[in-house]
Amino acid sequence: MAKIFKTLYLRVKLSPGVSALYSSVIIDQIGSGLVGLFMPVFLLEKFGRIEYVLLYYFLLYGCYAGLAPAGAKIMSIIGLKRAMILSVPFKVVFYLCLFYLAQGYPIVVFAPLMVVALEIHLALFWIPYHTNFARFTDKRNRGRVIAFLSSVSSLTSIAIPVIAGWVIANYDFEVLFMLVMLLVGISVVPLFLLKPTYEKFSFSFGQTWQNLFGRKFRRMFWSNFADGIENMIGAIIWPIVIFQLLQGDFLAVGAISSLIVFFSVALRMAVGSYTDKFDKRKLMRYGSVLYSLGWLFKVFVVTSFQIFVVSAYHSFAAIMMRTPFDALMYEKTADAGHYVDELTVLREMALNLGRCFCIAILFILINLIGLQWTFILAGIASLFVNLI
Repeated sequence: MAKIFKTLYLRVKLSPGVSALYSSVIIDQIGSGLVGLFMPVFLLEKFGRIEYVLLYYFLLYGCYAGLAPAGAKIMSIIGLKRAMILSVPFKVVFYLCLFYLAQGYPIVVFAPLMVVALEIHLALFWIPYHTNFARFTDKRNRGRVIAFLSSVSSLTSIAIPVIAGWVIANYDFEVLFMLVMLLVGISVVPLFLLKPTYEKFSFSFGQTWQNLFGRKFRRMFWSNFADGIENMIGAIIWPIVIFQLLQGDFLAVGAISSLIVFFSVALRMAVGSYTDKFDKRKLMRYGSVLYSLGWLFKVFVVTSFQIFVVSAYHSFAAIMMRTPFDALMYEKTADAGHYVDELTVLREMALNLGRCFCIAILFILINLIGLQWTFILAGIASLFVNLI
């Protein structure tokens, strides 16, 4: 793995802009990663029913889909750098709300504030982030750059799940949220090193929705819509299933997750080096089929060993699918020229509409077929990312 990492590192030239962007994201991911795997479990514990957890995520991503153009308009006025910097305090407020929920404060007060704070963060951060990343990377080695940066992120987060599980098991969620707030706050520092950039979002709100469903962007829409469906099942249902199978053992959940991350790092770097050598679409097609099968395997998981084996396989397949998918998405965005931010907004809207659609379907399916059988929906959706 060290040899692959060194080879990939020597072949990747990161611009100052990409270095600053990803430094911020890595620090944020270390903080957010402490909670990420356990977030659905925490919300289920506080809300009492999985339907309320789904409703929370539906409101969150549904509002973001509608507010993405507004975020782009604000970005056009204040600039990409300032928008990203301004977004960070709102994410800190989001985790502050979770801290108070962990202390037993009323959900009716803090749940709406959580949604508002995170909505503002999402609208102001991810659109300028993706826009800048597309501008700061080169088409010739974008796959290697994405694989390398993702691997750096994974390397720094290998121990995060087991640390989070240990903190929760010994100190509860309150201490965990305090650590997360500190790290998320620090993540703003690298953003001050970014060169100020500006993009004018030229679509009106009506034009944005018209283009989202128009023929020109139809394949992109359905690809990201499907990605949103798969993303939600992986983010909400799979962590809850793992938690239930391991009988609420936070430390065991964290330890297995850390092992899975460790084994996926070398695979991600290897696939990234091949992404720029071979046909990205062909690699993505093979990866999506393998990834879809992974969701089918997860339906029948019942032991901790099976969780590890199936998740390790699924991570490998995800790398094969996502590395070329992300590279192609950024290529399309970068090739859009003046419309780089407009295309980014359309992508974010399609992704989050897919998430909302998935949650609406889950409301029906979880009571009819149970949690694990919903993985079949994720498996089918993952095949449609090839439409990009």
